[in-house]
Amino acid sequence: MPPFLLPLQRLSAAWSARRRAWRRAANLRRAAPRGRWRALGLPLAAILLAMTGAALIGGHARRLGDAVPQPGHAVSALQPYVPGAAFTVPAAGVRLLARSEGALAIVAGMRAAPPVRVDLCRQLRDPGRGDALVPLRLGYRAGDVRRWAAGSAPAPRNVVLAPDGMPRLELSGSATGDFDGAPLRLSWQGTAVAHWLGDGAVVTGPAGQGGLARQGWLAWPGGALSIERRASATCPAAGELLLRAWQPDQRSERAVVTAFGAGGSMTLALPPGDYRVPGARPAALEDAALFEALRQAGLLRLSRDGAIGLAPPDLAAWQAAPPAARAAALPEWAEVRIDDDSRKLLRRLYRQADGAYLRRQVELYNSERSLLAWRVPEGDDATWQASGATGPLAPTAALPPAAARLFETLPQGWRPWARVGRWPAGEQAVRLTWLPGRPAGGSERVRLMVAGRVTSVAGAAVETRPACDGRACGARDDVVELALRPHPGVRAVVVTAQPLATARLQRPGERRYRHLRVVAGRIEWQALGPAAPLPATPPAGPVTIADRHGTPLWADGQPTRAAVRAGLATLVGLRAEQDSGVAGQLLRAGAGTTGARLTVDLPLQALASDVLDCVGMRRGAWDGRRCAGGTAPPAGREAGVVLLDSENGDILAAAGVGNGRAEGADWAELRDFDRADPARSPLRLPALQHDGGARRSPGSTFKIVSALGLEMAARNDARLDDLLGGAPLARLDALAQQRGFDFATSAATYPVHADVHVTNYRELGLGSRVQDGRLGLAQALTYSLNTWFAWTGELSDATLFGRPDGGVPAAQALQPGALDEVRPILAAARRLGFEQPLRLDGGLLPADFDWRQYDALQATPARFDPIRSRHELRQMSIGLRMQATPLQMALAAGAIGQGATVAPRLLARLDGRPARAAPAQPLDVRLDRIRAGMKGVIERGTAAAAFRCAGCAALRAGLYGKTGTAPVAMDATVWFTGWLEPGTLPGQRHRLAFAVFVSRSEAGGGDHAAPVIAALLSTLARRQTEGEMAMLIGQ
Repeated sequence: MPPFLLPLQRLSAAWSARRRAWRRAANLRRAAPRGRWRALGLPLAAILLAMTGAALIGGHARRLGDAVPQPGHAVSALQPYVPGAAFTVPAAGVRLLARSEGALAIVAGMRAAPPVRVDLCRQLRDPGRGDALVPLRLGYRAGDVRRWAAGSAPAPRNVVLAPDGMPRLELSGSATGDFDGAPLRLSWQGTAVAHWLGDGAVVTGPAGQGGLARQGWLAWPGGALSIERRASATCPAAGELLLRAWQPDQRSERAVVTAFGAGGSMTLALPPGDYRVPGARPAALEDAALFEALRQAGLLRLSRDGAIGLAPPDLAAWQAAPPAARAAALPEWAEVRIDDDSRKLLRRLYRQADGAYLRRQVELYNSERSLLAWRVPEGDDATWQASGATGPLAPTAALPPAAARLFETLPQGWRPWARVGRWPAGEQAVRLTWLPGRPAGGSERVRLMVAGRVTSVAGAAVETRPACDGRACGARDDVVELALRPHPGVRAVVVTAQPLATARLQRPGERRYRHLRVVAGRIEWQALGPAAPLPATPPAGPVTIADRHGTPLWADGQPTRAAVRAGLATLVGLRAEQDSGVAGQLLRAGAGTTGARLTVDLPLQALASDVLDCVGMRRGAWDGRRCAGGTAPPAGREAGVVLLDSENGDILAAAGVGNGRAEGADWAELRDFDRADPARSPLRLPALQHDGGARRSPGSTFKIVSALGLEMAARNDARLDDLLGGAPLARLDALAQQRGFDFATSAATYPVHADVHVTNYRELGLGSRVQDGRLGLAQALTYSLNTWFAWTGELSDATLFGRPDGGVPAAQALQPGALDEVRPILAAARRLGFEQPLRLDGGLLPADFDWRQYDALQATPARFDPIRSRHELRQMSIGLRMQATPLQMALAAGAIGQGATVAPRLLARLDGRPARAAPAQPLDVRLDRIRAGMKGVIERGTAAAAFRCAGCAALRAGLYGKTGTAPVAMDATVWFTGWLEPGTLPGQRHRLAFAVFVSRSEAGGGDHAAPVIAALLSTLARRQTEGEMAMLIGQ
């Protein structure tokens, strides 16, 4: 080596050693460190990189949920698919690249629409007898649907609508469930040049054809489409297609880069830049080499109980000693051949750094195989000691994150867990011992929660309650609560338990963050990819948050007492580490010292929270200051309420209860539960976020959206407009009979004679709901007539061709809005904000802010379930095939009252800058009939009884509303939404919109949800009249 390179070599070797030590230290940690990793010797690294051009890469095990794309080293993950490939990620656009070693699809500055699934069994020409497909066409337009309705030709089996600009595609050939046959044939026809990547080649032109084996991409100016063939449990014979359309989105910072090769595919998220994939796999690290050598020599093996065993350090001496002189029997190691190589391996295993690292990995694997944990109630200082056959077992407080899946909701009222942290070889049964300090008197009561299978209790009488109700439970008694009554005179209570096997707690793929795994009875070492930098713990001090009047809500790194009292702690953040809270988001934005004001009115928020808990959760009576009566809510009940200014979008109150108490909970347990089941986490905000389940269907409150869709359709349909205006019952019946629809005003169901139908509330016909001899949209809304909305919804939907049967009700949209022209109710929902992200920062956060799913400053979009039949389309019309939040329904009601939609906002000011006022978007459709129906709900309809309360008389003149009841199993989710006209309350300058929901109710929306708003508004009116509250809506 030339002399001038010797110093550089020494520097490089020193740097490599430091990197190895750093990597090992990182992987030995039980939990993620609190701070960002600091690059060791960064100036030296920069010199080395500049002089040698070599990047020395080291990685550590990524902690579950912390992985973030890292461009510097991430491309090494593409090596098995496109070794040696060089490519450029643009700031925007689509690039499809074919290389000799594989192919790349790069999609930059674009956002993916929700995926569309196509069942290929429905496309088989002769199901059950062959695998030939009827040609599948993708990219129909709304005009095609109208053409099918006007003609007699049968509609396609699968209809997927697309926006203008996308080429029309056709797929044909034979489909098999194992994909081993010939590729499907794909052809396209368009007006602009398109590019197809499939089977390792790129085909270009306004028209062309190619093959689709498993995956492919089609790109055209302004858009792209990815197509993937997948196995399907519902269609094992042919599988399914997963279609995902992409459209420009300036907010998208990172490109989606997918590499295709002989070994499959890999997708990464990368920022713009130039990249080169390593041409060869990196050489095995010393850890992996040591592992393989030990396994080959028989010094590392799988024990009979499933643990990984390592040969003891003195195995050579043990074998050399006569049997009588051996201290212990080691039958599992007796046949191992010890030679010079084996001795070197044992010295390396027990005396060198890579051996220490490997032993720690074995210990980590074995400790995570079994779970035995215990805890005592809050306020209980009892100490339980764990022991096994070999003596005491050291406890640890670090519960595996996967254990959070043992619970459907976060356990409340318990101290942090303790668990057995290190399991001796062969150890199974564990004794948990409580020593009272003196003989028990017989009056003591001891409670204990155990995660494990309790087999016996000695020294006490016991009552056992199963407590395992999560998705990872093998049995209800995998976790139990023990109520122990020590026998008089005993000096110890002993609970014996067997540990749980943790394999079933883990989701597929979670072990990819550990080096050791067992596959088909064989121990394997897996290299861990380079890790992303762990998120830094933000400094606690700089951020301050106040309500709209300046009352502090967050200071000194925690929520204020006033914020906690008003139910705002999880919204602003329990602590700085809760990066989904408003404070956490502001810290993530990196703005330095930050002073923020929210749109929330703290007194109104506190009132809303109290009333919601009293009337909504416990069905008590609110007297204006306190709750009277009421009962304990059923398990799993949640409730949420929103009040907002429908002129400027300010969210004045957003209260939620029932999803578990987060304040005071053990942070590590709360964090793990949040990661394991984010939809059910106590950190979620019921007023702004939903879990996508049936218990968030808005029920008949959605009829205001359906009504808007009917009014939109009526602009071009005179007969429908006539129906909305009202018609005599006889004329409605005659029209239905003339067009062949099984609808009758005297019937409580529609279709009248079908086994699957919708039913009116209390199973009544429509005859008693006539007003002035006519029945129209206003009456249907007032009395929430399901059969009327289901029928008129069908009449408005062009995918049904205006006929009582047939049509293409299961038509799908590749991109949001593609169905709007033919499904007006869906178009109305989208106009009101459904299926669209609701950012609540008022434009104050940076344009490149890294938004995450459950950030407090964005609401969960209201979403629709897939529609596969006419019946599901009828259900959609009455509010049963979607999920929504109180915020979304308050926005919808406010838009009906205001005549325009408005963008909601929760962040009012940031560092002195006011939130951006987005211009209102006029609805430009007739609204008087909808408003009349909602006024009727208050005066004589489903909410009339709720607003006959004391103090409600002054409210009724300016009040409009709609109730909703969404049945789920044996109970229902109940809703009420509407608005209050300006001037109804003292000092109220703007229209006040609201929405409330309560789940697991035994009542209806008018009996349970509407009383929440009645109590809230009547109390607000009295307090403002008496000068107790300073809220002036619109000021």
